Amino acid sequence: MARLHPSLVNREFWYKDITLVPNRLPDFERDEVDLSTHFTRDIRLKTPFVSSPMDTVTGAEMAILMALFGGIGVLHFNYQTVEEQITEVEKVKRFEAGFVFKPVILSPEHTIMDVHRVNDKYGFFSVPITEDGTLKSRLVGIVTRRDIRYREDMATPLKKVMTPRARLVVARKEDTVDRNDLEHANKIIRKHNLDTLPIVDRHDRVVALVTDSDLKKNEMYPLATKNENKQLRVFVAVESRLALARKRIGPAREAGADGIVVDAGIAFREQIEIARYCRKNFPGLQVVLGNVDSAEMVKTIIKEAGDCCDALRVGVGPGRACITQQHLGTGRAQGAAVLDCALAARELEPEYGLIPIIADGGIRVLDAPDEAVYRKLSTLTVKSEVFKPGDISKALALGAQTVMMGSVLAGLDESPGEREFDDEENRMVKKYRGMGSLEAMEKRSAVRYAMDKTKIRVPEGRVIKVPYRGSGYVFLPELIAGVKQSLQKQAFRTIEQLQREADIRPI
Repeated sequence: MARLHPSLVNREFWYKDITLVPNRLPDFERDEVDLSTHFTRDIRLKTPFVSSPMDTVTGAEMAILMALFGGIGVLHFNYQTVEEQITEVEKVKRFEAGFVFKPVILSPEHTIMDVHRVNDKYGFFSVPITEDGTLKSRLVGIVTRRDIRYREDMATPLKKVMTPRARLVVARKEDTVDRNDLEHANKIIRKHNLDTLPIVDRHDRVVALVTDSDLKKNEMYPLATKNENKQLRVFVAVESRLALARKRIGPAREAGADGIVVDAGIAFREQIEIARYCRKNFPGLQVVLGNVDSAEMVKTIIKEAGDCCDALRVGVGPGRACITQQHLGTGRAQGAAVLDCALAARELEPEYGLIPIIADGGIRVLDAPDEAVYRKLSTLTVKSEVFKPGDISKALALGAQTVMMGSVLAGLDESPGEREFDDEENRMVKKYRGMGSLEAMEKRSAVRYAMDKTKIRVPEGRVIKVPYRGSGYVFLPELIAGVKQSLQKQAFRTIEQLQREADIRPI
């Protein structure tokens, strides 16, 4: 276990109250640091980043971004129906895949407009055409972007523009899917310079697709978080009431979701029932419970849920847009909470197995005067230097396996919502709202705070503006580099080594 200075024992402290003291001479380069870690019992990430299930943080775009850079996203449920949330899951799963086992299929009688609708919904144009528009009938052709990109007659049937079956190159199921041999399919794509390769069975029915775009993405994003089928992983948030959660869990699993986060400001006992329900009915689905902030809460959940709980989310009120601690006097300093919960989980590990800790919230920007100075000195939009990668490494040193972030990510292009110019601050901003704000609770987040059945709602969050920070495809590599650099300064190559040997002292 990391060395904790005696003055920190039994004391409440935030990340800003501690420092990690370097005691050794580094003998390796920053990029040799390995940030691999457990997100849940069965899922490992190459980057310890998780995006929060907030409606101004994580939709499909953010979940895709997080997964491509080795983290993972949790899709919010706040203003989404079950069907809308499942569409977001499908967007993530179809973005990058090995074998796409549930491709969108159309019939010869569908039109060019239908292909455009597919693109609007899922972001791609390549669609196999079967006799009746389902996977149960024979392949008769395919439509790709090149077939329709210059066509303006949206009502034209696809049978007039598709590439017919006789001219298609296909791969056989027994040579690819049955052997889990994706490379064989990739070789065919390269040899014939294909956009899309249908995989067919002996009855010439489509069983899967492989696309050229996925080959390129594999090369561009080596850290990507993927399942055994090379699809990006994604979790969905569900309500902390069993009756409501059940409506989302089954469809989410059917769509390919890798797990659920039972989303609540503080863990409800009913979460344990949800975890048991999942393990009984969907044994492969990973379940994250929370939020908790004490050893007592950790021990209660782990002992009662047993192996039905795959990770715990730690943090009651530390978020930038959360006011639970200020208004209700409930919660605690996030650094102390992470340490307390991590020690409790580790104590129970010999009997109950690994329960990874997710440090949720508390990653802060520089203090206001420093941020103001930074903005005056820089002609650029506020970038990742404003955030403290060291706060992330502190959370990891205290025992967290991953860090869940909200405000850090809310200003990116990939977060839901539009950017706008703030005249008062003279910069571009995006809206970021706590899920306990009255504005958010007008939707479904009232369930998160057990206020969906009450007439009087006491806010636990606020609506604020965060600086617009541009593309996450620029921001995340910088943040990853910052965390690696923090570990390198202390001569730690891995998170596990950091947690064993870090020297944590008060500032």
